[in-house]
Amino acid sequence: MATDKPDSTAQSFSEMVTQWERNFESFANQVMGTEAYSQAMNNMQKTQLGFQRMFAQTMTTQLAAMNIPSREDVLQLTELVRQMDRRMERIEEKLGVSGSANHERKRPPRTKQPPVQADAESGAKAS
Repeated sequence: MATDKPDSTAQSFSEMVTQWERNFESFANQVMGTEAYSQAMNNMQKTQLGFQRMFAQTMTTQLAAMNIPSREDVLQLTELVRQMDRRMERIEEKLGVSGSANHERKRPPRTKQPPVQADAESGAKAS
C-alpha cells in the first residue's frame, strides 16, 4: 500500500498539470482570437519600432558628434569600394592586365647579356 500512494500522487499531479495546461490553452486561444488583443499587439509593435527608430537616430547623432561613422556611413563606403573594385576589374580586363591578386609587374625579356667571364678571368690573372 505504501508503494501505491506515491504513484497515485504523481499520477494525480500529472493529470492536474495536464488539465491546467488545457484550460490555459483554451483561455489563451479565446483571448488571442479577439480584435482587442490584435489591436494591442499591433500597438505594442508600433511602439517598439518607434523606440528603435528613436534609438537609431540618437545613436547616429551621438556618433556624428564624436566624429565616428555610423553603420549607414560604413555601409555606403563599403558599397562605393565594391563599385570601384568592379570598375577596376573591367578596366584590367579591357587592358589585358593580369588580375589584381597578382601584384608582380611583368618585365620585358632580358636582351642585354652580362659581361663574359673571360674578361673577368684575364683581369684576375693580370693582378
